[in-house]
Amino acid sequence: MTDTQPSTDQPLDSVERGNLARAAQARVAAWSNGAQALALLAAAHEHGWLTFLSRPRTTSEVAAFTGMEDTRLAVAFDALEAAGVVRRTDELLELRPEFAELIADDGLYALDDILARASAMIRIVGDSAHASEPARPTEEESLAIARGFVWRPGPGGREIYRGMLDALPEFASALDSGRVLDVGCGVAGAMLTAASMFPGMTGVGLEVEPAVAAEAQRRAATFGARIRIIATDAREFDETDGFDVCFWAQPFFPAETRADTLRMIRRALKPGGILIEQEMEVEPQDEDARLGFALRRLVFSGWNVPFARTAESLKVEATDEGFEHIRIATANLGRVVVSRRPESRGTVR
Repeated sequence: MTDTQPSTDQPLDSVERGNLARAAQARVAAWSNGAQALALLAAAHEHGWLTFLSRPRTTSEVAAFTGMEDTRLAVAFDALEAAGVVRRTDELLELRPEFAELIADDGLYALDDILARASAMIRIVGDSAHASEPARPTEEESLAIARGFVWRPGPGGREIYRGMLDALPEFASALDSGRVLDVGCGVAGAMLTAASMFPGMTGVGLEVEPAVAAEAQRRAATFGARIRIIATDAREFDETDGFDVCFWAQPFFPAETRADTLRMIRRALKPGGILIEQEMEVEPQDEDARLGFALRRLVFSGWNVPFARTAESLKVEATDEGFEHIRIATANLGRVVVSRRPESRGTVR
């Protein structure tokens, strides 16, 4: 017998029903505790507590900053400590190093972006349970998801990129002095990281969501004319034979757009140009990771976006549209499919 199913079809007695109810209540309580911890983190960040605690402070300093009386202050910081956000050392309070990274100006991720993405996804997951087709994210939600998804250009982002390029020498070679097409570029975190590493690189990013494209354009402005962001449906991009390499953010493209997008990419690449696709989601073996995977699959299925495509299926999808398969590489960010537009021009649809 499992913890949720009786061993027979006989009616449950009151003890069994009570045990089942308590088990369910405990699980919901655990989810609720996570949501409450998220709310506490957001409030502490909004009130400036996290920035104040980026260096060790005495209790009296914290009390003066927050304006809270001792008892409430102690209880609030007990909760933040239990959540793993702050720590106490030698009668001092300070932000834990991992959260200090989230508020650093040059950190890999920004806490504001992570919190906004979490809030958007909570609303979107609830909408995904509707019988009718789920609504698309609002512009504000699309921007929050895009900003919270990818790292920021900076030291940490460059280190991640170096690890990927070590496994993809053909990608590194093209970035060194070539022209790059980023299809579904989001807020251009990856593209701008590459541009910061390769001064000779030029590129174009395509993004269908206007608010997301505008944010990418704002970020790209520091790189001048060599990085251009275009707000468009990728299928409508009409440049031909112009790019040395393309990175396709394929996990975000609905089923009905994929073949036409690959045809556009094949036309846009120079003969012999390289296509890079990342296997973004993998069925988790860890039980703790299964819930997040299942929730993301729920959301993406509502948008008719194929979820957790394997490298092998991406290979087939690309070869079906006329690409030559080179290899499946294992990089620090997972498996990557490397394909090539044939050297022979032939007929490109």
